[in-house]
Amino acid sequence: MSIREISFPSANGRDTVKAWAYSPLGQPRGIIQIVHGYGEHSRRYLHMISKFQAAGFVVYADDHIGHGKTGYDGGTLGDPHSGGYETYLKDEKALHDIAVSDYPGIPYMMFGHSWGSMLARAYAAKYGDDITALMLCGLCSQWQGCEDAYTNEEFRAAYEADPSQMAGDWFARVFSGMTDRIENPNSPADWIANDPNVVADHAGDMFNTFDTTIELVWDFVQLYHFIESPEWAPMVPSRIPVYLISGDQDPCGNYGEGLYHVANLLARSGNKTTVRAYTGYRHEIHNELELRDEVEDGLIAFINSVLS
Repeated sequence: MSIREISFPSANGRDTVKAWAYSPLGQPRGIIQIVHGYGEHSRRYLHMISKFQAAGFVVYADDHIGHGKTGYDGGTLGDPHSGGYETYLKDEKALHDIAVSDYPGIPYMMFGHSWGSMLARAYAAKYGDDITALMLCGLCSQWQGCEDAYTNEEFRAAYEADPSQMAGDWFARVFSGMTDRIENPNSPADWIANDPNVVADHAGDMFNTFDTTIELVWDFVQLYHFIESPEWAPMVPSRIPVYLISGDQDPCGNYGEGLYHVANLLARSGNKTTVRAYTGYRHEIHNELELRDEVEDGLIAFINSVLS
């Protein structure tokens, strides 16, 4: 199994996106593109990637603008210079084009977690013609902070005045109340995982950043509004089967309710949907040491059922 680093120009006209292709032994059965979340990077998925490789899939994953090695190498961590959330989608499309050029004629699938699940939902609506299977983890839906920010004229005015200014209190306002249902939380980030070592690992990772410009928070909120709008689900090709997974203690998906809300939207549009809520777990179900193999095995079983 091999790893190859890829670089390509971002649609933002400024940055060079860093990406990686992880090849299995032998001819791959399909392509899986991983879309990472807000304030993290794609190498946090190495355990999952290795399981996908062992199952015979080639994996492509990038670090989004303002994130990970893309942001670190360019000196732009937290500053996407996007001009709108469509730029992230165009970058994912560019990586898709590289992947299907490298391996033409095999099934193409997409996995997105958290903000990555938001991007994957929008990508499927705008570029989903050749998606064989869509996997959404840590689903974001019925998120009050995003809904409040979208209609906040003060937030809009601040963004329009200077998108490159630091987000300040706006990040905290969008992500408010995330630990409200956790008894005696140790940190504001405890909603990420049950295992305190996973939370500490996330906080100690030099490629993670929550010190962002207001533009990144604005992009997050605008993207959320699109994927939660009535227009979204009918835009997703109805032939795409979708696997939706979350912890039922994940505030990003309203503690499981948002998971079924999105599943119902897709089902009404004709998509075959499979839902799995992991009881007692929070946001990063794929990183919980006691759970991650079960989560990954479920993803692979879903893919195998689609390909069969």
